[in-house]
Amino acid sequence: MKKTLVCAAMLASFAPFAGAADIELFGTINTGIAYIHEDLAKSMEGPGLATQQRFDGKVPMQGTKTAVSQGTGDVSTWGIRGTEQINDDLSVSFHLENAFLSDTGELYNSNYFFERESSLAINSKTYGQVKFGRMPAMTTGSGTTGLFNSRTNPFGAGWGNMTGGWKFVGTLASARHNNMINYKSPSFAGVQLHAQYSFGDDYSNADGTVTGDEGSSKVNHFSALGVTVTGENYFVAAAVDWLKMGSKQGAVEDDSYKAIVAGNYNFGAFKAYAAVEYMDNVQYIGGYSTKEFAVMPTTQTKTRGFDGWAFAVGADTQVAGGKAMFSVGYGFGENQNLTVDKDYQRVNVGIGYLYPLSKRTSVFAIGGYFWEDADFNEDEISANEVVLGMIHRF
Repeated sequence: MKKTLVCAAMLASFAPFAGAADIELFGTINTGIAYIHEDLAKSMEGPGLATQQRFDGKVPMQGTKTAVSQGTGDVSTWGIRGTEQINDDLSVSFHLENAFLSDTGELYNSNYFFERESSLAINSKTYGQVKFGRMPAMTTGSGTTGLFNSRTNPFGAGWGNMTGGWKFVGTLASARHNNMINYKSPSFAGVQLHAQYSFGDDYSNADGTVTGDEGSSKVNHFSALGVTVTGENYFVAAAVDWLKMGSKQGAVEDDSYKAIVAGNYNFGAFKAYAAVEYMDNVQYIGGYSTKEFAVMPTTQTKTRGFDGWAFAVGADTQVAGGKAMFSVGYGFGENQNLTVDKDYQRVNVGIGYLYPLSKRTSVFAIGGYFWEDADFNEDEISANEVVLGMIHRF
């Protein structure tokens, strides 16, 4: 495994441990120039800014926005990971990973220093892996514990603000959880079992005081079960999750559920992908520019969320030394807060090309289009983007 003087300097404080362990500094820097055109509803409010809204009547539009800026819509990451071999069967490993915006250097989430993952794992060749800490939900396409990444869509969980990925017509709601335990079994003829449970977080009152209710029925608890099957030319993942709403922390009136089945098959000349997702009582759908909360009447205090279905298919193939990618998704469902004008449908199309300059550096061009027709909005919603960028992995 590659070690550098920079890594050694940063890890100097870990010197007693580093002598007995294999430690690596890793990450990605993702930057580019993006053109984005959005015509969204007030319940969306642009990339990453959507909040729970209350309206009597249909949701108004926020107006057309067009921008050309540095950035790709995706975060860059850096982290530290390491493994210590205890014996032939047993090892211990850690994974600390943070996200930042390459155009400004600011943290992606200032509330967490290791926002992407902060975990310690016990690994056994015989019994599997048990991880503890903060980590992605298995029903996402993220990190070391998300199952539905680039193996189930050519764009993974999506590039940019609206390009590819099934999350733009479905949801990745509750993408990461604290106080999580994650189990991954050994592989049995390509089959692995996965399980997760989160004890939740302490609840904070409006005045900022903390109640210390972690693990109690007053806070939300996330759990999930999944299975993956890996063959010579194919991969399939299936998972269900359950977000049990706490009496204080629960913003959704009833517990939230999701179920996803997705995978790929390599035909040689190209690789094909497909995914299907069912959602019930989820607080929001989509992500980034397409993120939309289930609007509520002004007198309602807790949301009942969305229920719905999402489908995506895609393909990638080698072209002129690089990889060409295509994905299309369709989702539909209803806002359960409403008795009339509650249905929605949304479409997402992504196309892209990734060309490697070396083993660690690639340039890319992507384009995305998003459209939604929801009865509870004043008008149809649409957005599109074009991004030219570069990714460097270290």
